[in-house]
Amino acid sequence: MSSLMNCPDCKAKILSRMGTICPNCGFTVGYFNGTTKRKKYGKFFALTVFAPFFSFLTILFAQVNIYSFLIAIAIFFYLTIKACPYNFKDVFASKFEKVFFWIVWGFINGFLLILIINILKKGV
Repeated sequence: MSSLMNCPDCKAKILSRMGTICPNCGFTVGYFNGTTKRKKYGKFFALTVFAPFFSFLTILFAQVNIYSFLIAIAIFFYLTIKACPYNFKDVFASKFEKVFFWIVWGFINGFLLILIINILKKGV
């Protein structure tokens, strides 16, 4: 059951459940109301989406010679560590989010690691 909170605009009592609309002023309760997690969550989401894509493109185009490929591998590992959900453990609101992002992170980085191994076996 949701608790009551004061509306930040008109100070009326409304439910704290996400999506609740204040009948007086029309304020809608959102995901990040009253917290400072929004900036950190945005950074985590951007890293989760764009870091693997950037790593993939870097690995793909760095196959020209061994030195550029080693630099691409270093960039991949750096971005993998930076985008790790463990670094953002205080951002998650539920157990589902935590498990979901760990699975996504593991699957994407596992795919990229297998891609690197296959390229190395083929010979750069």
